Amino acid sequence: MKKYCILNIYSKELERDVKVYVSLPDSYDKSDKSFPVLYMHDGQILFNDVEDSQGTSWGIMEGYKNNPLLPEVILVGIASCHTRDDELLPVQVDYNNSGRFFGGKANNYLDFIVHQLKPIINQTYRTLTSPKHTGMLGISLGGVCTTYAATKYTKHFSLFAGMSNAYVPIQKDMVKIIKDANITEVNKMYLDVGTKESQKEEESLAYIKTNKEIFNLLVEKLGPEKIKFELFEDAQHIETDWEKRFPNVISYLFKE
Repeated sequence: MKKYCILNIYSKELERDVKVYVSLPDSYDKSDKSFPVLYMHDGQILFNDVEDSQGTSWGIMEGYKNNPLLPEVILVGIASCHTRDDELLPVQVDYNNSGRFFGGKANNYLDFIVHQLKPIINQTYRTLTSPKHTGMLGISLGGVCTTYAATKYTKHFSLFAGMSNAYVPIQKDMVKIIKDANITEVNKMYLDVGTKESQKEEESLAYIKTNKEIFNLLVEKLGPEKIKFELFEDAQHIETDWEKRFPNVISYLFKE
């Protein structure tokens, strides 16, 4: 079993307690070395024995840490809660035109990471604090939040990864946000999507179409040397498929 610790932080921006999971590299206590940091959304599903995962998790501790060839990184998982949809989307969405809105609090959530969480992590652990050594990763709506962060928070992060990105609810907004943004400070960006993100073929095709459109916009602004896009045949919207891809994401973002 790989070790991690848990921090409980009250967020002024979110007006709630946030549980944060921190996993240190195996060599952390064996030297005075400082390490890059990867901040990850949906922290409660990152490690396969976390009580909050409700039986489903990435299990990335084994998938990543058992590979000695990968860069050593401090992993910081930020637990989501019942307001997850609100906190991960930068704009409000009318759910199925029902008059029930969600989203619009991504700035609050990202401000919590930047102004409260990052200082605590940097003060508590030996971190490489510059943006070029600091990354963010999200899945599904978390991938949307990470893409949004790449348009606005590059003073704090320069490495971004989104997996199985659920752009569909706010695709038009994301297109405009990216077109209007200055993303010259992004160092590396990774996006991927599976061909079977949904059991419904129409929804799976929408995942592929929207992810390709976002990638095409980003590659125009960043250049092909700064961004990578992967389409995974038969990959589903499930933790076991994300776990398989996670080591490659770490390698791409943090290998120099």
